[in-house]
Amino acid sequence: MINRSELPEYAEDAAILRFYQLESLEPEIWVDQPVSSLDEPVAESTLRHLSQRYDGQQQDLSGNGNDLLVADDADPLGIRSSVFDDEARHSLTNVMQLKEKSTLIITSKSFQPRHFLQHVHRETSYNDLVSGEERLRMSVDQRAEALKHLVHSNFDRFVSAKATVDHVYNEMKSKQLNPAEDYGTRSLDHALNEANVRADKIYGPIVERRQKVEKVRSTITVLQRYKFFFNLPSSLLECIKQHKYETAIRDYRKGKYLFTDLKKEDWGANNSGDDSGISELHRKVFDKVWEEVNRIVVELRGILLKMLEDPWRSMEDQEKTINFLFDLDTTEDPAWFYLDSQYRWITGLLKETYEGGKKKIEALRKVNDCDESDIQRNLALKKAIAQIQTKNFDISADREPDVRVWRVISDLVKSLSTLLLRCLPDFWRLSRAFIEGKFSHKSSTPKANEGARRRRQGVDLEKVEKCQSMSRNIVDLYATLISDHFSLNDHSLPVRRNPDGSEVALMPDFIPVNASSIHVSEYLTRIISDLAHCVNDISAIHLAGEAFSGLTDLIEKAKWKFIEVICKSWERDAKNFYMLEEWILDSEVPQSTGLLKRYYDYHKFCARSAYRVATLAITNDELDLQNRPDVKPEYVEKIRASFLESTYTFLDGLVRLAFSDYIPLNEKEEMQLAKKRDKIDVHSMDMRILLTVGNLAHMRACVIPKLVGLFQMAYKCNMDEDLKTLIDVVDQLDKILFNDYIKRKSALIRDIIRQGILLSGVDWYSIPKPTEVHSYVYEALMTLVMVHSQVSNVTKHLVHRAIASLLENMANDCLESFRQVERFGMGGMLQATLEIEFMHQTLQQYVTPSASDTLQMIYQSIEQSYDAQQQSSGELQAELNHVKDLLVFSRKSTVVQFLCFKQNREKRR
Repeated sequence: MINRSELPEYAEDAAILRFYQLESLEPEIWVDQPVSSLDEPVAESTLRHLSQRYDGQQQDLSGNGNDLLVADDADPLGIRSSVFDDEARHSLTNVMQLKEKSTLIITSKSFQPRHFLQHVHRETSYNDLVSGEERLRMSVDQRAEALKHLVHSNFDRFVSAKATVDHVYNEMKSKQLNPAEDYGTRSLDHALNEANVRADKIYGPIVERRQKVEKVRSTITVLQRYKFFFNLPSSLLECIKQHKYETAIRDYRKGKYLFTDLKKEDWGANNSGDDSGISELHRKVFDKVWEEVNRIVVELRGILLKMLEDPWRSMEDQEKTINFLFDLDTTEDPAWFYLDSQYRWITGLLKETYEGGKKKIEALRKVNDCDESDIQRNLALKKAIAQIQTKNFDISADREPDVRVWRVISDLVKSLSTLLLRCLPDFWRLSRAFIEGKFSHKSSTPKANEGARRRRQGVDLEKVEKCQSMSRNIVDLYATLISDHFSLNDHSLPVRRNPDGSEVALMPDFIPVNASSIHVSEYLTRIISDLAHCVNDISAIHLAGEAFSGLTDLIEKAKWKFIEVICKSWERDAKNFYMLEEWILDSEVPQSTGLLKRYYDYHKFCARSAYRVATLAITNDELDLQNRPDVKPEYVEKIRASFLESTYTFLDGLVRLAFSDYIPLNEKEEMQLAKKRDKIDVHSMDMRILLTVGNLAHMRACVIPKLVGLFQMAYKCNMDEDLKTLIDVVDQLDKILFNDYIKRKSALIRDIIRQGILLSGVDWYSIPKPTEVHSYVYEALMTLVMVHSQVSNVTKHLVHRAIASLLENMANDCLESFRQVERFGMGGMLQATLEIEFMHQTLQQYVTPSASDTLQMIYQSIEQSYDAQQQSSGELQAELNHVKDLLVFSRKSTVVQFLCFKQNREKRR
């Protein structure tokens, strides 16, 4: 609990209340206290209390910790330490509680002795009360003595203060406070008189105009009453200046209501004969102000109409502007005004955008004016194929003329589509709102619970039809501009007939000069993507059926046209694709050249681009295996025909490559390409044929099956027969090329064999026993060594096939030559057997069943022509053993020369 002695602020408040005999620290009424006579004896209790307070103050000065509050609640009889109980004493924490208990405090004005004795000393004995009375009397006497002592000790101060006051009074009286100076007011009276004269001069005219002031006062009263109305013109001008049109319109409508209400009051007062309080002059002022307001409103309408003509403002802002104009009581329909201006702006902007893009395209064509060239187109195709892997065809946009033109064409379509997407939805939404009566004036707007017929009330049906017609015209204009540029209305490409009777499809005019099929496919895919996205977004706004049908027709025409252009450019580039051959082996597939990788990327890209255009599956995410959209049969047949035609044409080009001398596509790159070729002699027909045969083998094994499989998977069609036909064609071409190579090499060996067996002058009947293998055998085998070296340098996988084929032909040549020998003697038979067996064992790993049969026939032919009467059987066996030894010796002596024919150990395992 808080001890009151520890709260000096409350003790101080209690002392103030007691000293000034107040009941509150904030009194509201002055109460005069009765003045006690000096001769009236002071109450002993009061004196005693004052004595106790004085004693308490002295104790405070001497260091005792008791405060005034302790003296206040002290028992004046001295029987108890406090007039309150301990619990009540600790709970007295504010002035209000002191006030409630003031009847028990002897120093309080509301002190009641009866109440004091009843509550404080109700249990005190009589003797104690008598003793307390004596102590109270003694305390009062002590206080009286204290007061006397106080007066006596401070008497000199009272005297000094009295002398000072009298001196000040005498000084004032001697100078100004005398009758001569009117007790100090003469100068003041003079100043007041002068002020009065001046006031007459200054305020005289004002007094004369009092009547005018009264008139002005009445006018001011009117102005104060209609302050908003009179400030309306300036507030409207300020709002217009700050572009606060909504505030201006709100003020205008409020002013209109006030003016109308004023007119009604005036008319009612005139009819009843009462005075409305507004004079005729005031009425003219009101009319003048309203006339100025109307002039400003007309100006505001013009500003808002100009804002409606601004095509770049958002639809939400334009709707607000239309409602503003309706609120301004415009005579012209703002919604129709906005629709008409938007229609004229959209159609004009579409035409302007198209003309601007067309001029850019023509300017680029003039700068890059050149003729069609297979070489230039193939150079562009080569660079484009390199960009397929990176999927960034815009890298060469600044260097390739055809790419620059494609970029401008693509930007033109994108600009037209973006413009349509930005303008048409807002236009159609506004048209629908206009048709549904959303922008009709509020006074004529039907109630919500009325039918559609009432909602359409006040809308011109001709304008409704024209709204639909304008939307359709915008779409048709967009479709017409796109169709005219890409010649979509021409269902087939023009054809040029060559002197030999063949026909060549001509590319449309929008295709850049020397544009490769890769760039044609890529940018037509982008363009159809922009068109498709535009049509999909337009379909979301639910245009009228006739209007949207124009866009669907546009997409179908564009798909057919673009697929036809892609297919024709695909076929055209395939005819000259062989010119991209650089005769450099592919690092990943060493048995073929890099041409096949290029062809695979090119063929796959064109087929995939055609698929994307046909299905509008533009992004790669839409090309997953599970959700592939179906392609229309007519598109499948067209793309399939181009797929096969370009493949057959490419195969023909491979054959042409083998038999034609190499002509570099770009002379500047030839030095670098020559370093990469290493041992390949591109001017050697044998080398070109071998590389081409290797390419055909890779085409048969990997490229064609993979391309056909991807095509079947994408287009969901069966191409088994086509694949079989392609494989047959590849096999035929492979046979033609390989047989040509083998034929020329076999001719050399045939000449060597015939020269050695028939034309060298050897008498096979009379020659002695063999001592060595004849040189023609070594020469023939060395020719095979040269072939082995040539083939293994470029196409190692063809070595066995080439040597085996040459061995078969060589065996046939030997058989044919030995059959022309009439008779063999012992030496001739052994020599022929030695040479054939030497060939057989040297080329053992290349012996085919056909070659083995031919060799057996050679042995039989020699045996049939042998004259067995020359030797006995014992001598023959001995000679045969000698031939075997000689064979082993010859094999060992030529092991280095014919090491290439030795079977590889790893292969043997």
